[in-house]
Amino acid sequence: MVKYLPHILLAISLVLTAGSCTHTNMDGKMPITTGSDQAMEYYKTAITALEQIRYADAIDNFTRAIEEDPDFFMAYYWLYPLSGKNSKKIAESAFQIDAELSDAEENLRTAFKYLADGQKEKAVEQVEKIIELYPGDVETYKILYLLQFQFFKDMDKARRTVEKALKVNPDHAISYNMLGYALMELGDFENAEKAFEKYIKLEPDIANPYDSKGDFLMQTNKYREAYESYMKAYEIDTSFTMSLKKAMK
Repeated sequence: MVKYLPHILLAISLVLTAGSCTHTNMDGKMPITTGSDQAMEYYKTAITALEQIRYADAIDNFTRAIEEDPDFFMAYYWLYPLSGKNSKKIAESAFQIDAELSDAEENLRTAFKYLADGQKEKAVEQVEKIIELYPGDVETYKILYLLQFQFFKDMDKARRTVEKALKVNPDHAISYNMLGYALMELGDFENAEKAFEKYIKLEPDIANPYDSKGDFLMQTNKYREAYESYMKAYEIDTSFTMSLKKAMK
């Protein structure tokens, strides 16, 4: 994978409770608001696709979720960085939602506005408030990680944030991917390799762990092994044409 995700995105796997209007979770997770059970199903499918770096499927299902519920803020939020030239329109739609959102979603919408306006520090403050509200939800830390990694280029803070997420859930696979890239940027190749190996161990049947390990091997000049890892990713999922291109390189 390219730096986990090239534009403010975090592939997450939320465990959500179905229902109507606000989805309030009793397990300490950030609630997600929608008025449609079908929209929630599309949303969960999109989140899974994101975690597996299947962007076309993610876009399709986020779009379907919004068609079912035009006030589905979180669907807009994750669709925004995937939308290219349409991202401004997606952001405007998210800002204009009239539906009542959860406190965390309102904080995230405020962070989203700051982010769109280029006020990165204020965006971080809002995300930190979400973590204070839901310290037991591993996904909230990843929103902060992305800001630190992608916007601030502060790899040490990004590393510490994802390590906190792993204390919440030591077996959360995608966190090891993020940790690996942060450690690699910090020059800690020994621990970066361990993180990518853990990612593979937890998700041996999907392509992205092998693509990420290939990036690590390329960075450490182990080109034959990198080739094999990229090809393994492509064999698992032939839609991973980026892995094939890197293998050929």
